[in-house]
Amino acid sequence: MTCSDANRTLLLAGALAAVFLAAVFLAGCARTVAPRIEVVEPREVPLTGPLKGIEAEISGMSWHADTLIFLPQYPDKFGTSGDLAFFGVPGDHIAALLDDRRRDPLDPFVIPCEAPWLAGMIEGYDGLESMGILADRCYMTVEAKGDTTSSSFLVAGRWVWRGEVLQMDLERLTSIPVEIALPNVSVETIVMDGERIITIAEANGLNVNPTPRAHVFDAELNALGTMPLPQIEYRVTDATALDDQRRFWVLNYAYPPEWAVLRPAPDPEVARWGGPDWLAADVCIERLLELRITDDDHIVRTDTPPLWLQPRADGFCRNWEAVVRFGDRGFLLMTDEHPATMLAFVPLPERLNQSRGE
Repeated sequence: MTCSDANRTLLLAGALAAVFLAAVFLAGCARTVAPRIEVVEPREVPLTGPLKGIEAEISGMSWHADTLIFLPQYPDKFGTSGDLAFFGVPGDHIAALLDDRRRDPLDPFVIPCEAPWLAGMIEGYDGLESMGILADRCYMTVEAKGDTTSSSFLVAGRWVWRGEVLQMDLERLTSIPVEIALPNVSVETIVMDGERIITIAEANGLNVNPTPRAHVFDAELNALGTMPLPQIEYRVTDATALDDQRRFWVLNYAYPPEWAVLRPAPDPEVARWGGPDWLAADVCIERLLELRITDDDHIVRTDTPPLWLQPRADGFCRNWEAVVRFGDRGFLLMTDEHPATMLAFVPLPERLNQSRGE
């Protein structure tokens, strides 16, 4: 073999090796390409009665057996003689409406509630922000406003029906440590983990809360420590119940005027999965993210892509404040007063179930 032949052989071998390495690289990339962006149009569920008004300001929802309970931020607005009022609607009424077996709007019934001294028990009381229910016990977070920052408290009460009135005997109150000092930012999320209550702050972004942690309490509101949280930019405003694999979804929301307060860092969700075509600096963030509690008590992001909510055609942001699962069909979400009081159904796309191994 001449030197020229040897050189040609080496060049050919090098080229083949380069093609092989390129193929391996591309195959590896193909395995790690993120699924396409999931965008869902929320389907509004028509309401009538007091919850239809803008003053309802719903801040949380929770299932109590087969009844969906609505938590107004200021339940004293709807009560009489200083009492409170929550609202409820049977789950089968919602299903009938979504399945086109019912034409009338949902008409949630009032749940009168006697809860002496709730509004006066905390200095700077500014309403209720989230709810968790365990049998006949109810847990709620309370926001209190100071001059420049907000603080949060966890209250526990026992529900007892006395005729047509719900009696809430408030048994416990404890402060929830908040590692951030931002105006109008507190704790708006409760996750029930068996008989443990987990609270999650609104702001968990890198620039405002670089080491976010959830706080854990027992049923008597004794502090049990904390759980590390992943970086989540913008606000976390509510969460679903856990499933049988201890997964849950959180509402992740922000509107552009908040940028100066929340100071968002580069979004890890967009870096990992990409974003919708309409995503821009002046567009609302409205999405659901799935998290999971690990066996060693860490809260982590799952491998499920975000579920983006299609923006309104008029550009108005929907301040989603409450979310629950609706069986295996998807979610029920509710806004507060911006841009109006709205209950919506969001289906869980089949692709997301498949990506979760279901």
